[in-house]
Amino acid sequence: MAENERTAEDLFPQPEGAETPQEGGEQEQRAGLSRRQQRVSALLTRLAATARSFLLYDAHNEAISRFIAQLLDQFVSLLADEGPLTLLVQPFEIAFEGEVVYLNRDRDRSLAFRLYRDGVRSLRFRPGFDWEELAKLLEILSIRYTGVNQREEDVVTLLWKARFRNLEVVSVEGILPDDDETAGTDARWTDAMALPDHVDLPRPALPTPVGPSWVHVPAETLERLRAEASPAQVPADCVALLLRLRDDLNDPASHLAFEEVSHLFTEVRDFLLSEDHLSALKSYIGFVWGLAGEDAPEWDPDRHAALYELLETCGDRRAVRRLLRSVPAHERKLNPELIDVLDRACPDPFTAVADALQEETGAAVRAVGRQILEHYGKAKFELLEERFVAATGAMASDLLRVMANIGGDKAVDLIARQASHPDRAVQDEALWHLENMPYSGAVGRAFFDAFRWTDPVRRARVLGMIARTRDKRFLDLLAGFVTNQADGLSYGEAAQIGQVLGDLGGDGASARWAEWLAPAGLFRKTLPGPPARQVAAALALSEIRADEAAVILEGALDAADPEVQQWILGALAQRQRNAPRQP
Repeated sequence: MAENERTAEDLFPQPEGAETPQEGGEQEQRAGLSRRQQRVSALLTRLAATARSFLLYDAHNEAISRFIAQLLDQFVSLLADEGPLTLLVQPFEIAFEGEVVYLNRDRDRSLAFRLYRDGVRSLRFRPGFDWEELAKLLEILSIRYTGVNQREEDVVTLLWKARFRNLEVVSVEGILPDDDETAGTDARWTDAMALPDHVDLPRPALPTPVGPSWVHVPAETLERLRAEASPAQVPADCVALLLRLRDDLNDPASHLAFEEVSHLFTEVRDFLLSEDHLSALKSYIGFVWGLAGEDAPEWDPDRHAALYELLETCGDRRAVRRLLRSVPAHERKLNPELIDVLDRACPDPFTAVADALQEETGAAVRAVGRQILEHYGKAKFELLEERFVAATGAMASDLLRVMANIGGDKAVDLIARQASHPDRAVQDEALWHLENMPYSGAVGRAFFDAFRWTDPVRRARVLGMIARTRDKRFLDLLAGFVTNQADGLSYGEAAQIGQVLGDLGGDGASARWAEWLAPAGLFRKTLPGPPARQVAAALALSEIRADEAAVILEGALDAADPEVQQWILGALAQRQRNAPRQP
């Protein structure tokens, strides 16, 4: 058989079990080639088949090693005879000296297609091409034959990284060939030869740049565009997105399960859990409730359980805490929509908010939280009392304020008792509420209870509240307090109580204070009772304008102890200052 009539099997015998070129769709045989071109054609045929089989067999396989050695011998022999070998790569063919020496239209197996697709346009082999370079080339070509990862590196990149010494590559960006490039050859580009989807398309032609021009936009259109881009529109857009998903969730054709889109519902929920998005949050909760009320489709039997679990997370302690923390720092007034949200999503708003307040310190959060507790605490006053008894610090003060605002007469006694609370903040809170309550008999009793139970510093504050009531019923109560507690009163505190006694009793009570200052004894006159009571009587008389008050004070002056004398003299001076001037 003549050499130019030998088949691919003769030129490249296969190892046992390997595919033959005909079986693999190897290159079509071409007639009319010169001997030199036939040698190049045979070389490329062997190169393509070896590259496809390179990774399929063990690198130490004796037959594979022999075939590679034979392929290298062909390269060395051809380069020695012909010198540098330049090959032009086209979409499905490789040309040498103007003639196609390799043609394979099977895009999955064509060596030319693999090279051309990745941007290789010519290969130039120089004498000296050795075993190491051939092994690198086979490895690169075999990777591109067998790789399926779209992110793999292309042939050009792999050839560049290999840094061949005796192989030059001319390349461009990987593109699809056009009609001009294939014109004049036997290959014809048809729909059947279309490139696969993962092949990069050529960059599209862009229009010629032009300068910007002014276009008038009506005010209504501008306003609509601004509204679409406004952050205020985002909550409504989130709910609208979920509404569109509802159709897909119920569409039998899509078979979309809620689990596949539950992350969207969760993200929207977390975004809407804010004091600024309460309206959209109400719509969201209502939408989820409605979706949960629908019959679950047969392809999504777990939908109801997932939706109810989602609803629980809209009103659990984490959600309530998040809503409270979103209250602006300057805000002190409860947004009624927050109550609507809690009513729809939270099974026990009172407990959830009360628990959250134990950890919050912001003034705005605590102010809004107290108002929420007032709303829900009207029906749970006993729970408020229980929590107050167990609370301390700011939490106890907040609960006391809540009870004062909603408890009415029922809370008055409780508030009065807190005047002796061990926590100073609670004491001050209690006194503030007593001072600002509408006055009544119950409040009056609370005043006196607070007066008895609190410390001397705060007692003066309560005494001022009592004085402002002008209620004469305090006269006997305060007088009895001085009589019973005189040994424990300082002169200064006794003087304050005495002034209130004189103001409340008026001129009609002079005889009562005279009894406290009446000198007794045969040889050395002394004043009766504890000195603190004497001081209280003296200051009570200082508030009485009747002349008999001065007579009583002057009569007690000589019989008083030196310390009490100073207070009596002060009372006389006070009367003179209070006396009306003579015209």
